[in-house]
Amino acid sequence: MKIHDSLIGALLFALGLWVLTTALNYPQLQGQSIGPGTFPGVLGALFMAGGVALAAAGLRAQGMRIIHFDPGWRHPARLAAALIATVGVVIFSLGFETIGFPVGGFVLLTALFFFSGYRGLTWVLIAATFVLAVHLLMTRLLYVPLPAGLLKGIL
Repeated sequence: MKIHDSLIGALLFALGLWVLTTALNYPQLQGQSIGPGTFPGVLGALFMAGGVALAAAGLRAQGMRIIHFDPGWRHPARLAAALIATVGVVIFSLGFETIGFPVGGFVLLTALFFFSGYRGLTWVLIAATFVLAVHLLMTRLLYVPLPAGLLKGIL
């Protein structure tokens, strides 16, 4: 399935507008022209410009067909992977503190690999290595508190 680029461009524009208006409400620092809202404001303006460019290019190239269903989506494994990704993320987000990032991320990534046709011990090890690397990077280097959940005390 392919969603028309003009719809995605409109979404990017709206997101950029929201970020820009939020950043404009940040307080200014005394004696400085660059404050806490400068970077988000620039990012919001870039999102808006990108959204307009994407919408215009989409209208020129794709015409007015809003949604296009690719025949590949009729394959049961792809539908299962999309369903697992959607349901898995919802379950993972509801039990994020209890399950924890390492276990939830590993189970979700392994299931996605499996239903995408990547089976075997190699892919399980890749999923485990990737999730552990992301967890260690976020918690030890960037000091982002990801919950260990079921592995509390081990990680």
